[in-house]
Amino acid sequence: MASEGAAEQGYDEALEAEPPPLPGSAVLELRLTRPRPMVDELQERLEGMLAAMGLELELGQAAAWARHAYTMESSPEGRASIAELRPGLVVCYDAWFDDLSVVDTTRLTEDGGAVDAVPWDVAGSAIDELVTQGILDTSLSYDDVTTSYVRSGVKGPDGTHDEWVDEIRFEANGTLDGTVILDAGVRIGVTPKQRVSSLRVNRIEIERFEPSVVAASELDVRRSFARHVAESTGANVESVLVSARRTVYMLDPQSPSAIVAPRYMLDYAITVGTGNDDRMGSRATMVLLSLTSAPPVVEQELP
Repeated sequence: MASEGAAEQGYDEALEAEPPPLPGSAVLELRLTRPRPMVDELQERLEGMLAAMGLELELGQAAAWARHAYTMESSPEGRASIAELRPGLVVCYDAWFDDLSVVDTTRLTEDGGAVDAVPWDVAGSAIDELVTQGILDTSLSYDDVTTSYVRSGVKGPDGTHDEWVDEIRFEANGTLDGTVILDAGVRIGVTPKQRVSSLRVNRIEIERFEPSVVAASELDVRRSFARHVAESTGANVESVLVSARRTVYMLDPQSPSAIVAPRYMLDYAITVGTGNDDRMGSRATMVLLSLTSAPPVVEQELP
């Protein structure tokens, strides 16, 4: 009971919280399908992302990369393709998740420093260019942007510590009618000198289906989450930190395609007592609870 109480308190005190839809309300089901782009689509996508960064390759380089990336295994167990197309320019592609990232390590090395102002206009221009190039799905909104900082530092012989910012990251998942789709997202890295240093885009194909009806109340969701936390560990849970909870769409990682209803996501970590007045924290865990069944069940748990 103590573990359930800690989980319920963590639910109530979530750092970011959006309540689930009310019971009886209609929620749209979607068919989500992992894309399998052809060689020319991969080439156009890479060239478009480079254009958004103000970069370009020598003639034929993007086509050669695309031909190689297309041959990579597309499966949950497949490995990402990593290539340095020229010194300092690294491209990584995961075919299963259709996840493409470009990093200019030269800009990261040259542009580190203090941040005078958050470069929202640079990030916004990059998103506009990705839309123009047809890389971002225009049926989705990318307005809910979070920022974070990548920092580096060195410790001097006298114990002093010098730290600087390598890049400011702007990250957003696509939303459909206000509900986040975790499989569609964009991340933009901008250096303190306001140059785009990295881009990452992952995509999913979306088809609308008929609505389903929410059966679970928020009290149902809260209780099911608390029971799950208590049952997932034999230790005494002292506290639960819920960093975010909201309604989302997500295709199960092992599935290539499925019809999915929105589910309630909770991202959390627990602290347990070890019996000697010591405490041990867990890694963050994400669970997805069904909303169309009552009581809701945990349908997916991801580390």
